[in-house]
Amino acid sequence: MAVPRFVLVAEDDSDILELVRDVLEDAGFRVAGAVGADALMEAKRNRPDLILLDYQMPGMDGVTIARELRADRATQGIPIIAMTATGRASAVCREMDADGCLGKPFEIDHLVTAVDRLVHLTH
Repeated sequence: MAVPRFVLVAEDDSDILELVRDVLEDAGFRVAGAVGADALMEAKRNRPDLILLDYQMPGMDGVTIARELRADRATQGIPIIAMTATGRASAVCREMDADGCLGKPFEIDHLVTAVDRLVHLTH
């Protein structure tokens, strides 16, 4: 039996985090949630297969987390999907050096498709 792929969701809105967690767990993924600097520590400690990374978070924002992840040899290859409610999603994705982008609000089907595609491309 295959081990479920592990997705880290870095999101400060608890409602969005719970929705994403429920949807991805229903799709067969193992999911952890974290906010700000805790997301960076979680990624370094548990090496997720993919990170859903919110752009705006308190303390340490998504851009800073993404830069730290890309600068660390142990985490630089983890795919990142940027999530943002800003009207400039494509610019945010470039700024975060993200492998994918989801503008908020997003369609549940788009979330699952984006995660599934990137997880399977990298494994």
